[in-house]
Amino acid sequence: MLNFNRAGFSVQREGEFYEINRFTLYAARCAKCAKFLLWILLSILLISRAFAQVNIGGYVETINRYWISPDSGKWTWNEVRTEVNLEATPGDNLHFYSEVRLRALGFPNITSITDLQRREKDKDFPWSLVVRETYLDIFGFIYPNIDLRAGKQIIAWGTADKINPTSNLSSYDLEDFFEFGEKIGVNALRVNFTLEPVTLEADFIPVFTPSTLPPPEWTNIMLGEDIPLPTGMHLVNKSDTVKLPERKLNKSAEAAFKISGTLWNWDFSLSYFYGYDGLPLGERVEIIPLDTLGNVNLKIITSYPRIQVIGGDFAGSVKGIGVWGEGALYIPEDFIMTRVIPSPYGPVMEMDTLLKNKSPYFKFVLGADYTFKNGMYFNIQYVRGFLHERGDSLKDYFIARVEKKFFNDE
Repeated sequence: MLNFNRAGFSVQREGEFYEINRFTLYAARCAKCAKFLLWILLSILLISRAFAQVNIGGYVETINRYWISPDSGKWTWNEVRTEVNLEATPGDNLHFYSEVRLRALGFPNITSITDLQRREKDKDFPWSLVVRETYLDIFGFIYPNIDLRAGKQIIAWGTADKINPTSNLSSYDLEDFFEFGEKIGVNALRVNFTLEPVTLEADFIPVFTPSTLPPPEWTNIMLGEDIPLPTGMHLVNKSDTVKLPERKLNKSAEAAFKISGTLWNWDFSLSYFYGYDGLPLGERVEIIPLDTLGNVNLKIITSYPRIQVIGGDFAGSVKGIGVWGEGALYIPEDFIMTRVIPSPYGPVMEMDTLLKNKSPYFKFVLGADYTFKNGMYFNIQYVRGFLHERGDSLKDYFIARVEKKFFNDE
């Protein structure tokens, strides 16, 4: 059976019979990307002969955005995306999953004739290949009620919509605000121990993975406004350095535990996380004078605060209305920012404690949603503390979302 569909494709294998139930013809603008994708698909089909059951799926989409302003407008996003996922069951107690995303993203970056002569054509249309997830599940590991998942995986906790203060294992992918809430896969070990009616979960991440940030024009939204300069000084250049945790077991590792279950048709969980904040914070700011006219350079060093997070959440329904809540107490280690300011008598150092271990802060989300008979979906949330806010900077937000599906989604 062969069907054509705009959104994606999938291939299923059962025994020696392949059934193609969705397929999309896609004219790739980047020939090299198309050949590479074809190679991936053929490799998957060959490998699948070793498995009892294999499902291959994916989708293709094109994204173009144009910024409209009173003075002018311009294209801000230009992307063709193909995602392929493979799911296999090599045995009764084994499950394998892999998801690969191929992107032709950005605008031509041509600055010379040489760029036009590149055989890779990566200056004409930049592209990237990202392995979002690749992991193996072992069911009944050691004991029948224990399941193990090992590999690169997205671990998402919480019951709230997209803003989850209890979910800190997989950092946020903030590249695109239109896909807010998307997470980054991390190399991890996850163990689930089921004792009805509750499940115990333990997670271990050997190497910390930070959140990605939006384009430069939007970065201040996540990292705060530019650092003010003393009166009479004029900024010429600004440089920054990001310090990651040392690649040692006791420095870069993260761990978490969660107990979850259902009581009177309501889901609940309690959790604990020990790791890092996914967004960097200024550790050292140095003002470097260039001349006697007040022109200076700014050198910034950022790092990631250590945190402990004790959280909980619930979700259920009341007369057809979905209701949820999620909260987390953040306990940071002391984080001190040092400012180095020039003076006639030499550099002066000022120290400011941005986060205090003795001053934990609480983030929470309360929300509800409802789907009307005509298919319209409504969602509203009250948020205390956005994901980049810490300590005394927490603010309050009301966030609403309305959706109505058309055409094939009815």
